[in-house]
Amino acid sequence: MEWNPSCFFRPEGSPSPYALLVLNQPINEKAFGVLSEHASYIICADGGANRLYDMMKIQGREATELPDRIVGDLDSILPTIRKHYEDLGVPVIKDPDQYSTDFTKCLKYLNSHAAEIITSPRRQKGKPFSTTPPSTLEIVILGGLGGRVDQAFSQIHHLYMMTQTQRQLRESQEPDSQNGSEKLGHGAGGNLYLISEESITFVLQEGNNIIYTPATNRPDTDTSDDQDSPAKENHSPLKRKRDQEAGAEVEYFFEENIGIIPLSAPASITTQGFEWDVEDWHTEIGGQLSTSNHIRADKVEVSSSVPVLFTVELAQRLKRA
Repeated sequence: MEWNPSCFFRPEGSPSPYALLVLNQPINEKAFGVLSEHASYIICADGGANRLYDMMKIQGREATELPDRIVGDLDSILPTIRKHYEDLGVPVIKDPDQYSTDFTKCLKYLNSHAAEIITSPRRQKGKPFSTTPPSTLEIVILGGLGGRVDQAFSQIHHLYMMTQTQRQLRESQEPDSQNGSEKLGHGAGGNLYLISEESITFVLQEGNNIIYTPATNRPDTDTSDDQDSPAKENHSPLKRKRDQEAGAEVEYFFEENIGIIPLSAPASITTQGFEWDVEDWHTEIGGQLSTSNHIRADKVEVSSSVPVLFTVELAQRLKRA
């Protein structure tokens, strides 16, 4: 499976559609400024609307920078903020299901409307995304891991759980082997990425995972282009070296630090492209953990016997102030 977390930070925008999901957690305002520029959709999970409003009000843009929708059981959004957004035409949807979180309510909404979002993105800066072959709507979650420990674990838990749900949904959309038809409308089941104060985190699947990591701030002595990187033209080691020699400011996406954490069960992992690569290495909570390893290539690989959490440090310019 291939992962390209760098695509959301490109100045020219992502080649794939993505939605921003704002949780009721402190917002990484620097990352939001970049991510919202090319997002196809912005949805707030209940009290996430309070967070977005507060951030925009500081910038004097609370009446112009609006979410596309607010979804949840609506027990957290402040009445004044709800009225503010409703008066400006933002739909507010109450989902009373007490067996799901506001996060999962938003995911349900995005999956149900993915095809519509992909073909009619909020910012028509170019042509709508092609639907042949059908794309999936990637989902970038704005949350925080620096507050209460129980809430941080809850976010990781839901990221892990819903990643597996998204995968099952995506697989259920594959053409039926008997009649070639799709079971659901296209676009649902996209990958999930969590943006916190200093990192982007996602759950790698069992098997081989390729992660593209161009424009990583690392001590780079390799000046040969990585021909397999989808961003090689703008963010290759050779171009970065030339830019640095010319005195140009390099806009990095990531710092070099990464972690690979098993969550549900012990894992056996094999890695390529890091400072300390391993082969068939046993890792588990309470045993050995891969933390503070360093990216050493524009494309890295992680093979795992079970799904594992992968986290990479954001570049300094993208960290929450």
